[in-house]
Amino acid sequence: MSGWRGACGVALLLLGGPSCAGDRPEDVPLFEIGAQSMTLLSPADGSLWDVKDVLEVDGVFWVLKAAPPFLHGFDASGEPVAVFGTAGEGPGELRYPRALWSGEAAGAVTVWDAGSTAALTFSADGMLIASQRMPRLGGMRADIETVTFGNPFRLSREAGTTVLGQFESGVTRGSDLWRGKLVRVADSRPDDQGIPVGDIVVDFSAELAGAVEQPSPQAPGLVPVPLWDGCPDGRIAVLDPIALALHLFGPGEGEAEAIQLPWEPAALRRTDKFSYLRFQIEAEARGEGADAATIDRVAESAFAQAEDFFPTEAPAGVDLKCSLGRVWIQEFDGDSHPLGYGPYWRTISFDGSALRFARVSFPPGFQPVRVSGLKMLGVVTDSVSLQRLAQVELPPELR
Repeated sequence: MSGWRGACGVALLLLGGPSCAGDRPEDVPLFEIGAQSMTLLSPADGSLWDVKDVLEVDGVFWVLKAAPPFLHGFDASGEPVAVFGTAGEGPGELRYPRALWSGEAAGAVTVWDAGSTAALTFSADGMLIASQRMPRLGGMRADIETVTFGNPFRLSREAGTTVLGQFESGVTRGSDLWRGKLVRVADSRPDDQGIPVGDIVVDFSAELAGAVEQPSPQAPGLVPVPLWDGCPDGRIAVLDPIALALHLFGPGEGEAEAIQLPWEPAALRRTDKFSYLRFQIEAEARGEGADAATIDRVAESAFAQAEDFFPTEAPAGVDLKCSLGRVWIQEFDGDSHPLGYGPYWRTISFDGSALRFARVSFPPGFQPVRVSGLKMLGVVTDSVSLQRLAQVELPPELR
């Protein structure tokens, strides 16, 4: 993994400001969270795969899948309590659901359906309670989540407002994410068509310093892209992976804060590049009956022509989560997944006068999806891509 650079983190305003001391590289602690801290919250019955979001609502753990039945609910002991969500365009049906949040009624859960640009709220037993129009993201490549990290479907919901990305020119490759904007929309400000009106939080290409060196659209993959998440205090955390800066945008007017990150990107290995390219070819060949040897031959031929177009450095991060006073950035690990989703995360704590940095490893196979209070909710994926809902208790130092 890449090393740490500099003796301290620097906090500054976008237009310049004072610095504050952080941890020296040799002082950065590593927290290894073992399997004993993980609890499985769904049975091993093969019902979960391609999980897009998870959420706890009034003691029920909800899982949103990419295929119907879209919603599965489990109690604290892991017993199924609800299964519903059909595909279609009728009332209460879903086309391309991608995110969850709590509904206003007790036990209710809201599903953001990017396909119908609507937010549908269901009771705990699957009855449709309400439906609300939502802004359109922009055209998306159907398999974009196998092409790049960065999650163009990321959504943050706080107190009647929603923050989401908008990509007017569409997203077909990772570099397209640089042309997006984050927009904060309020439920109480609909236009004449009933669609919430938004205010721009940040325009990636115009406001992030790294956009000057953003990757070429011809780059085949593993290019650095902006990462972001909403924080419990209403701020939005955005990683500029090229300038290595973490920006914190407040919910109101005023200048954003930025934290210069004290690490250096690692080299992108030849094996990382080949693994990614093979992953893309395998995904395209899925369903055509191509065997592993054929996929290898095609990948080797394509790699001979594409290798020099890959970045030379590994991405600074492949996912980002924000909890109260802390941001989590997932390190790239090509040995764990072709898109780099591995067990190690860097954390930046900014709840005191000095910045504090740490590294965290999660149990093997566990992929965090949501920071929830004193724990991480996520999924554990097996060798055939079946998943189980799980939670990991965080040590006191990381709460």
